[in-house]
Amino acid sequence: MTKITRIFTLFMLIILPAVSGLAQETDTAAQNKTGLDTILSRLENKIAGVKTLKTSFIQEKELAVFKSKVVLKGMVYIEKPHRLAWHVNEPLKYIMVMSEDTISQWDEDTNKVQKISLSKNPAFEAAIGQMREWFSGSYTHLMKDYNVILLSDKPASLKFIPKPATFAGNVIKSVTVDFRKDEQYINKIFIEEKSGDTTSLLFVDTHLNIPIEAITWKVAPIAK
Repeated sequence: MTKITRIFTLFMLIILPAVSGLAQETDTAAQNKTGLDTILSRLENKIAGVKTLKTSFIQEKELAVFKSKVVLKGMVYIEKPHRLAWHVNEPLKYIMVMSEDTISQWDEDTNKVQKISLSKNPAFEAAIGQMREWFSGSYTHLMKDYNVILLSDKPASLKFIPKPATFAGNVIKSVTVDFRKDEQYINKIFIEEKSGDTTSLLFVDTHLNIPIEAITWKVAPIAK
């Protein structure tokens, strides 16, 4: 596995549990539950109209111990209900494609394709299911395990703080999610880890409900 693949995989391992749920509020926050539910429903309704998505991304991982930064750039593609593709183009190439039951991935360094059957890996299947729900905007299915702070109403900005008893609570300090002005999709995700490391994922040049080329979903070695 290449360094870039490891960094990307680490990001996925962090973000999957980190966005796996929205919490039941504390007693103080419970007073605002109705307002928060309204905002989440509003976001879900807007994103529900998005059937396909094509967007560039910039992922920055800052390592506190080494005082260094790793930057990945590429594209994300979504075709509801089951397809999601993650193409890293810089600093080297990596592709991961999720279909209904299979994840296929390829990296430039090995030039090999690996396939994972989700049905044979229930824990991984659950995590990927949560990821799909997050990126497709199915927020009502994710309301558990985290306390939520509303940072901004329009456009919505939410901070998720994991409860101590959860897996993410051992790793994650907080996850902040900012939505676009039209709230049809996410603008930025920022993760603060308890180690001091941070990860930001910025979506730019986002196109909604456009045809996705068939080659996007193909993962194959490159002939040399």
